Amino acid sequence: MVYKVLGNYSKLIEEQKTDSPYFIGIDIGGTNTRVVYATESGDYYTIKEFLCSSIAKLIAELTIIQDECLGKFIEPEFCCIDLAGPHLSKNKYKITNYIETDNFLFTENLPSKLCPPGKYAVLNDLESGAYGIIPFMKAQGGLDSIFSTVVEQTGALRQPENCVYPVLAAGTGLGVGLITKFGDQYKVIPSEFGHISICSDTHDCEQELFKKLQIIIKEKEISRTNYSLEYEDIVSGRGVQALYSIMKNENEPERNNAEIATQAAANPENLNCSCVKTMKIHYQYLIRCAREISVGTFGASVFLIGDNIVRNNAMVNSIKPFLGQEFLDHPKLEWLSTIPVFGQKVIINLNLIGCIFYASSQILKKN
Repeated sequence: MVYKVLGNYSKLIEEQKTDSPYFIGIDIGGTNTRVVYATESGDYYTIKEFLCSSIAKLIAELTIIQDECLGKFIEPEFCCIDLAGPHLSKNKYKITNYIETDNFLFTENLPSKLCPPGKYAVLNDLESGAYGIIPFMKAQGGLDSIFSTVVEQTGALRQPENCVYPVLAAGTGLGVGLITKFGDQYKVIPSEFGHISICSDTHDCEQELFKKLQIIIKEKEISRTNYSLEYEDIVSGRGVQALYSIMKNENEPERNNAEIATQAAANPENLNCSCVKTMKIHYQYLIRCAREISVGTFGASVFLIGDNIVRNNAMVNSIKPFLGQEFLDHPKLEWLSTIPVFGQKVIINLNLIGCIFYASSQILKKN
């Protein structure tokens, strides 16, 4: 682990002076929010973890942490927050997994000592996840501790001084970011590559699948006017549901995404199983999207992150040769042959680590 977990709030009170420099990381997840105190080295204490699904509860809990938990401490050097949702304007964010009636965050309402004006940043969750990879890149053997190879490069591995690393996370949607490296400096560029149009081959079976998916989209997304498929139509929670509805037999039950993945993982070699067929197509298009982004950015390595890739490791491992063929099926084979694809192999909160790394890197810039 690049950053050590030092303990809970009681350990923090015992071990840290109230005037010691520190950072705050706030990871706003789908159900839980976690707030940590990080030392200058990046090692951290968990101040509090709480269930939250509304802005009112979020602001109330953060204010309690500011006033009661850290009331005697100096203000942090920097605070970094990550959340799932779009940045709508300078000070307005929508947290998409909060209740519809209370999901707009206005940054001026954040507690001002915990999140000092001019000394905080808000990242989207894919952005923070990508920043969470960078400390492992910098640590000797760090990447090997949390990633395994999904697609091995067949040509010589490129390690240029300046390069781009695409990062993809399949979950509710398909998040894509780019880690850029210039010498020893790293930065993450968030993107919307998950919404690019699918690069299709000419196989009849694929065209038939696309037609069926377009029918489902027309039925479920009535406000949509363009039915050309984007990668997120397949590589997402709704994509898995749509694929399963096409693949399942008439007598098979409806299943949620966790059940589909569990069934596939139980016997991934059974290619007659509807759940296996569903997940195979899901990962095929995840890899195809990674391929297209890698060509467009001339990527050096690709990283697949998130619970989806970790928890379905058995399924991914069973189709590695198939995924390798899919990744290399492109006119720019010579480029792609030098690019390995890595998949996260252990459950670890890369979002939180990314928040800590980002906060500490902002102070280094100022110094």
